[in-house]
Amino acid sequence: MMPLQHFWHTPELPFLEGRRATGSLSCYAPHTHDSFSIGIVDGGQSVFSVAGRSMAIVPGDVVLVRAGDVHSCNPAELQRWSYRMFHLDVHWLATLLDETPSTRGLLQRMDSQVLRSASAVQLLNRMTAALDAHQVDLHADLQADIITCLHELMQLCAETCAGALTMATQGSDGLQAAHDFLQAHCRERITLDTLAAIAGTSRYQLIRQFNRRFGMTPHALQLDMKIRQARVLLRQGASAADAAYDTGFADQSHFHRVFKSRVAVTPLQYARP
Repeated sequence: MMPLQHFWHTPELPFLEGRRATGSLSCYAPHTHDSFSIGIVDGGQSVFSVAGRSMAIVPGDVVLVRAGDVHSCNPAELQRWSYRMFHLDVHWLATLLDETPSTRGLLQRMDSQVLRSASAVQLLNRMTAALDAHQVDLHADLQADIITCLHELMQLCAETCAGALTMATQGSDGLQAAHDFLQAHCRERITLDTLAAIAGTSRYQLIRQFNRRFGMTPHALQLDMKIRQARVLLRQGASAADAAYDTGFADQSHFHRVFKSRVAVTPLQYARP
């Protein structure tokens, strides 16, 4: 079986990016998203890792990943698997949820986790059907369908899986300042000395604290930030060469390797409608 990849990008839904992968063997390096992510396993088995925990997931399992949480999801024992993944703009989703008392503040209350619910599967199937139908009938009321499915899914989460935050949020203001500096200047060459000075700690402690707080070393997190920006540029129509240059990669081969390790497709495959 040749693996198949399909992406949903549509101007009618600027807040959503979707992917359907069939027969995939691709493996992901630990990475983050600046979006809230919802995935569902359609076939095969995978191992979902987040917050230092790993668990097997099977067809019908739904994964929920908070923005910024370091995670990976890879096929079990190199067996092919199929899945769908939806990435939602955090600010858009928070605004939608805040319109209803029962889901207000839900994104701040819930953990990244696995949800096993037949109702959740039905809602994601409805959402997928709406996205597929829109490719045939451009006049379909796509946004209304997506908003309805998402709100009902998050309402289900509010009833079954909301809980106290478990991801570590402790840490000095200096460490957060170093993170924010890295985010603002991720396209530039930034040394450990610079970040350590901002955080007010040693380079050794900086690396340890970044790993504990953000789940990655400063260098790995900077690469992750660059790839997140590159995805935006590619969706906006930039070429792979321009995306590599604009995000500060020294050469396209390095950009290609880092991009594929985190997105599991090449920049060209990702950008192709």
